[in-house]
Amino acid sequence: MRHVLAALFLVGSCVTARAQHITPTADEAALQNEVAILKRGIVQRKADETDSTFLKRLFPASFYGELIQYAWRPSVHGPQLFFSHGERDEYHSLGEGTELFVLDPIQPDKYAVHVLLLEPIGDITNLAAFFFVDVDQDGQKELLALVYAEVQEAVMLSVGPGNKKERAVGRFSHWETQVFRYTGLNSVTGRPRYQPDRTPRPYLDGLRSAAEVRRALAQHHARTKPRSSRAVK
Repeated sequence: MRHVLAALFLVGSCVTARAQHITPTADEAALQNEVAILKRGIVQRKADETDSTFLKRLFPASFYGELIQYAWRPSVHGPQLFFSHGERDEYHSLGEGTELFVLDPIQPDKYAVHVLLLEPIGDITNLAAFFFVDVDQDGQKELLALVYAEVQEAVMLSVGPGNKKERAVGRFSHWETQVFRYTGLNSVTGRPRYQPDRTPRPYLDGLRSAAEVRRALAQHHARTKPRSSRAVK
């Protein structure tokens, strides 16, 4: 079901391909092919195909050439491939609709395809970075997505004699760290499963870099680490 929802999100991204100088006809065909791939959930890699060539062939409307190769889930078939997709306007600026693609090798040259949907936090939600940390210190790293948005808020300003208060509306940056975890293999298909972890972590709110998030997690773990008690004689 998650793949189908992700596919529907992609259908509205025609502006993405236009920013890459793809004709409307090719744009529509590329998007339809990506929808079919996401519904199928499995892709085959050609022999001697590089990572970038592989992704460009399958996702010409979503892949912009930036990818990360990382062994989030240990596999004898190699590391996972990650890239982000966000709608772009004619000025090539990122916009709403950011998703994270995960291509997970399950057999030689065969990959399961996942799309991790980033929850919107404002009018325009963007992905600043994603990285991997063992959030709950259980030996398994989670994927952390650092997102930001411009949020419209009302504020009170002091104006005129006597500092009279007037209501004004402005736009402010809001930052949030979203967490995704690997939850094992599907008992029917044998494919890896990933899902969002919505555990409240207020100590990560407002942080603007991966370094800040890592530091806050380390401080949180230090505060919550059980103290060793002395043996009572």
